[in-house]
Amino acid sequence: MATHTLLPDFAPAPSATRRDYVAQTLRTAILTGQIAPGTQLVESHFATQFGVSRGLLREAIRELIETGLVVNRPYAGTYVADIDENTMSDVYEVRRIMEKQAFIRLWPQRDAAFRTEMTARFDALAEAAANSDLNRESAAEAHFHGLVYERCGNHLLLDVWQQMTQKIQLGFAVCRLTHTPKPDYAENHQLFLKLAIGDDLNAMLEELDAHLLRGLSTIRAALRNTAARG
Repeated sequence: MATHTLLPDFAPAPSATRRDYVAQTLRTAILTGQIAPGTQLVESHFATQFGVSRGLLREAIRELIETGLVVNRPYAGTYVADIDENTMSDVYEVRRIMEKQAFIRLWPQRDAAFRTEMTARFDALAEAAANSDLNRESAAEAHFHGLVYERCGNHLLLDVWQQMTQKIQLGFAVCRLTHTPKPDYAENHQLFLKLAIGDDLNAMLEELDAHLLRGLSTIRAALRNTAARG
């Protein structure tokens, strides 16, 4: 298990929005692999780093607990959530069902505004990938896939997606930590975009299956690399 001596350094939090700043900075560090899954979030370390009280730090961490990114272990402290192959397989199984249903619901309702927004989100993803901006890349990928949930008309699907995407991003953070090769984000989403704004629903659903399988396979490989390293 990682120790606090391996944790990154952070600048003191701005006074106006300290709790939000602390929560977002920790969230970004976790989702980009700076803080590895299973790492303890040592209160004294982070309170000093951010220049905040432990009470404020706990409020920020509570936000991460509510999204499932951090877990509280009684009498042990708070830790970045651990993930394993079974967890990620479950996540992707549920995601496949949800995303298919979202596309089926949305399909007759797609309009020019949807196609324009989907293309714009792809462009943002491609730009982040081209610049090797890991933080933006991860967020842009989730933003790209999130559009169908936002527009499908089922708010419960959207709520579950917003919670699920944290674990998916955590999985790709492990890929970065283990230097596991992953599909090129832009190339891997080109056909997805073409079909999502096209006219063949069956082809879209087939590509969705293949697309999610590639993502899950990449994360599985990273988790196996982690296990092999002990």
